[in-house]
Amino acid sequence: MNMRALLLFGSCFVLACPPSAESGDEETNGDEDIMFPDEREAAEQAAHPASEAVAAGEAALAAGEVDAAKAHFERALEANARDPRAHLDLGLVLELRNDYEGAERHYRTAIEIDGDFVQALNNLGLLLRDRERAEEAVPLLRRALELDSGLAEAWVNLAMALEEVGDDAGARDAYREAVRRLPDDANARANYGLLLVRLGDADQAAIELRRAIPLARGDAAALQAIGNGLRMVGQGAAAVNALELAIEAHEPTAALLSELALAHRANDDRDAAKAALRRAIEVDERFATAHTLLGSLLAAEQQYAEAVRHFERYLALEPNGPHAERTRQHLEVARRAARRRR
Repeated sequence: MNMRALLLFGSCFVLACPPSAESGDEETNGDEDIMFPDEREAAEQAAHPASEAVAAGEAALAAGEVDAAKAHFERALEANARDPRAHLDLGLVLELRNDYEGAERHYRTAIEIDGDFVQALNNLGLLLRDRERAEEAVPLLRRALELDSGLAEAWVNLAMALEEVGDDAGARDAYREAVRRLPDDANARANYGLLLVRLGDADQAAIELRRAIPLARGDAAALQAIGNGLRMVGQGAAAVNALELAIEAHEPTAALLSELALAHRANDDRDAAKAALRRAIEVDERFATAHTLLGSLLAAEQQYAEAVRHFERYLALEPNGPHAERTRQHLEVARRAARRRR
């Protein structure tokens, strides 16, 4: 989940739009620190008014004209090299063009000009986290939230960064706050649920992951992650539901179908699991994991000859793969059992 902000007032062009006032209203419980998006935008606009060139660049970027936007922001900085809003906007444009060093430089310049520029702090924090520099990202995101605790996307970004530096307790608190402020965000809730799975809180993990299913409709990646988490906490039927929705949302891959098979097996439906694995192999015969999973199911049903073929195929595809040693053990057992039947 990427949550970067661009100062485009009156529009919703960011990599992830903030929730509507209605979506968060029930969750605020009267907390005064939660600002509605239009209130925050008005405050930022007053602090960093747009020059003519910046306004033109933001309009171009909102229209998807990245090159034109870049030219406008560069023109704005030629006129005023200390325009923090132009540096923020140009940083985002450069990030969209995969110029991460340039983006970092402009985000940092915006912060040097205005150390309380919340969106620049948030954007730089997320950029650093994306570049596997989470330890550097954490203090920036914490500072952004000290300045504006109502910036919901920064709570998500902080949670992910804290998880990556191994601060699970801090990540759990940040995810909890993110979910409170973004109750309809499927990815925030799914990430929170998956962290709870890892922390061993199966009951709460199941609650959060099941809540995320309807929010994630149409998002195959999120639904696959939710299904995986639900399977790991013993929610086989719910896992099947999430993964079937993932397949509806996207042309099925062998990996997704194999995950569905595991969910069916957790739900004690071995026939459905075998069918999903056979379909996975039809989609991609070279997806090795499907072969060893199908071989295991067939061996459990004493269909040893076919199980041997799938174990052998796995080892041919991935002789040093993550399941290779166990597959070799299963192969020897299946071969001996097949010989005894002759």
